[in-house]
This record gives sequence, structure tokens and C-alpha cells, in this order.
Amino acid sequence: MGTTSERIVKNTLFLYIRMAVSIVTNIFTTRILLEALGASDYGLYNVVGGAIAMLGFVTASMSSATQRFINYVEGEHDIEKSKEVLNNALIIHYGIAAISVLIFVCAGFIFFNGVLNIPPGRESAAMAIYGCMIFSTTFSITVVPYDASINAHENMLFYSIVGIADVLFKLFIAISVIFIDNDKLILYGILMALESWLIRVITQQYCKHHYKECQNINLKKYYNRHRIKEMTSFAGWNLLNIASGMISLYGMNIVINHYFGTQVNAAQAVATQLSGVLMGVSMNMIKAITPAMVKKESGHQRTQMLELSYVGCKFSFLLFSFFSIPVIFYMDDILRLWLHDVPSWTNIFCIIMICSTLIEQMFVLLYQTIMAQGNIKNYNIARSIVNLTPIIISIAMMEYMAFPPYWVLLNWLIWKSVIGSLINLIYAKKNVELSIRMFAKRVILTCSGCTVSIVLLNIAIKELQKYTNTNFILLLIVTAIISLPIYYIIGMNKSEKETTIKLISKII
Repeated sequence: MGTTSERIVKNTLFLYIRMAVSIVTNIFTTRILLEALGASDYGLYNVVGGAIAMLGFVTASMSSATQRFINYVEGEHDIEKSKEVLNNALIIHYGIAAISVLIFVCAGFIFFNGVLNIPPGRESAAMAIYGCMIFSTTFSITVVPYDASINAHENMLFYSIVGIADVLFKLFIAISVIFIDNDKLILYGILMALESWLIRVITQQYCKHHYKECQNINLKKYYNRHRIKEMTSFAGWNLLNIASGMISLYGMNIVINHYFGTQVNAAQAVATQLSGVLMGVSMNMIKAITPAMVKKESGHQRTQMLELSYVGCKFSFLLFSFFSIPVIFYMDDILRLWLHDVPSWTNIFCIIMICSTLIEQMFVLLYQTIMAQGNIKNYNIARSIVNLTPIIISIAMMEYMAFPPYWVLLNWLIWKSVIGSLINLIYAKKNVELSIRMFAKRVILTCSGCTVSIVLLNIAIKELQKYTNTNFILLLIVTAIISLPIYYIIGMNKSEKETTIKLISKII
């Protein structure tokens, strides 16, 4: 465990550097884009992008399956198996890319004939953006096996470098759009498509030069019908969960667009972006720990895998809460500083999205334990039902009872986050013999104790602001400093405290 822990910590640090650069860059990129494009065009870009992403569930499902199989054979240390998995993954993804283009083109006739609420005069721009996003998605599909190979080798240094390059390219594109007199939205779409192509080329060439399984690609030689069937069967059941999840996520966008228009879509886009940036804090650790979990399962070390899941779930929640809870308390101040003009409903949208993500972080790695074990049929059926329920309820509420737009997100929180997380817990017990009692003791109770303490701390400091008129940024810093001992005392057991001290000493 020592070597594994050190490797996970090192990779997590690389990912945190990437995250820090991404947060700062994305803050400027979002503000620049919102000002350059305007709230309506920015919302239009996100709703059209949501339509593409909603139909990209096949890619997401196959990506997850590819990641699992490459991690699994990497744990077996068999280079020929690794080559076979990678080559067959490429065959599958090239096929998916071709089929996806046909699906996207056909779906375009539906989206642009009554489904999407597009402002008058912007139909041509919306179609152009849709075409650019089809190209971007195609590049993203065909690079998936190479991304999976990087992850299997736990090379988070290169992954972080590419991620930093990606956000810097996007910032450059956003700045470039300001100085263009032609249609800014169309130009932005074209440049984003080119950027996706460039990232794909960089990733592919790196893998070919550094990993044996990525060298001398020979699709004909390594073609294995049984392997393709095995991977697509696994992806097929996972497709239910991912497809329903993506339809639910981007279905929210379309429901909001249909009933409230692109201005409210802009608020939803900001909320999603803020929640995503904050989630990167904990997701970086999850990305670093997942390959180790799958390798433990492939090496018949389930006890060690479950130990990683307990620790991972707890620290995933604690890391996210450290940043997200203070943000909730100072949301108005942060939005005013971040955005020049804050779209209506943005505040409440952001709070609901953050709370939803906060709940999910406590159970997120249980999904990875179920995936590692491989028996995913019943789990994905249950999750798919829960994922789709909030959209059905939201449509009924908007259509027949005229509820305000934030109820779309509240339904998402109740069903996908709360009930979905409980399903993760139930199937982790059933499939990998996770102890619910141990999980409650080591994760739920510990996280709840930290949350209550941090919320009370923020309430006290917020009250102090009324009497001192102190700048909120200074208060955020003070909150973070005071919070650290709370997380250390309440959030860590004796062993974790000792490990933390050793790691800090080593870093110093």
C-alpha cells in the first residue's frame, strides 16, 4: 500500500496543478466569452452543445468500458493482451465515430425543427455551431483509447500538461473572438473544433512514442471478435446508466430552454461550469485512485480495493466541501466579481448544483468498485430509471403547474444525487461485499461531522462580516485557515493523520 499511496499522492499533486491553472483560466475564459458573445449567444452555444453531448452517451459508455479493460489488463502485466485490447478499442471507436456522425446529422433535423428554442435570426449560426461540434466530438471519440492508455499507466504528469495546454488554447480562442468583427459565435465554434483536433494529435503521438501497446498499431492482426463482443457487451449495460445520466443532465438544459429561453440557459451554463470547476478538486483524486482500484481487483486484492474506496469516498467529499461550502455562503460576492452581468437565477442554480455534487462525492467511488468487479447489469438498470425520473417530473411540473425554473435542478438533486447515491451503496454491498456499517462509520458520519462544523464556522464568520465590513476574499482565506484543523481533527483517523504528517514532511 505504501508504494501505491505514494504514487496516488504524486499523481494527485500533478492533477491539482492542472486544476489550479484550469480554474484561473476558466474564470477568465467564461467572463470573456459571456461579454464577447452576450448572454443569448452564450446560452445558445451551450444549449446546442448540450444537444450534441446528450447524443454522445454511446461514446461516454464505450470510454468507460475501454478504461476499465485497459486498466484491468495492465494489472495482469500482459503486453500482448494490452495490445489486443487497445487495437480492438480503436476498431470500436472508429466505428462509433462514423455512426455518431450519421446520428448527429439525422438528429439535427429534429433539433432545428421545433425542439430547440433558437432566437430569430440565429438559426444559421446555431446550425454552424452544431456542425463544428460534430467534428469536435469525432476527434474526442477516436482519442479515447489513447487517453485510457495514459490513465492505465497512471501518467498524470502528461495528462496534466495536456489539460493545461487545452485550457490555455481555449482562453486564447476566447480572447481572439473579441477582436473579430464577423459573427463571433460561428468563429468560436470553428476554432474550438480545430482545438479539439490539435489535442487529439498531441495525445496520439505521445502514446505512440512512449507506450508499447500503442506502437505498431495493426487493427487486422489484433482483431478479436470475442474481445470486441466482451467490451461492447460491458459497454452496452453501462450505456443504460451513462445514456440516462447524460440525457438527464442535458435534458435539464433543453427543458429550461423550451420553457424559459436562452437567457436562463446562460444561468444554467454558469452554474454547471462553477460546479464543474469545484468538482475538479475531488475528481482529480478520484482519477488518480481509480486505476489502482481496478488493478487491485484484477490482482484478486479486494480487501485493498475496498480500503481505497472507503478512503477515496471520504476524502473526495472532504476536498469538495473544503472549497464548495464557503462558496455557497459568498455566492453573490463571487458571482459579482467573476461576471460583469450576472444572468437571472444564477445564484440559486449554482447553490443547487453544488449541493447536488456534494452529496454525490460521498458515494462516487462506489461506482468504480462496481465497474472494477464487472457485474453491472442490474446496477445500471436501476441507475437508469433513477436518472430519467427527474426530467419526466420536471416536464410535468413546468407543463401543468408552471413551477419556477430552479425546480428542474431540485428534482435532479433529489433523484440523481440522493436516491442514485443510495443505489451505489446498495450494489457495492451486493457486488463487492462492501460493509454498509463500516461505510457509515468511516465515511458518512465523519463527513457529516465535518460538514456541520464547517457550516457553523461559515455562519459565524458571515455574521462577523456584518459588523466589520471586511472584504469577502479575506474572509474566505480566514475560513480556509480555520477549517484545516477541523478537517484534520474530525476528518482523519489516527493512521491518516500519521500519513499526512509524513507526506508533508517529505514535501518540505
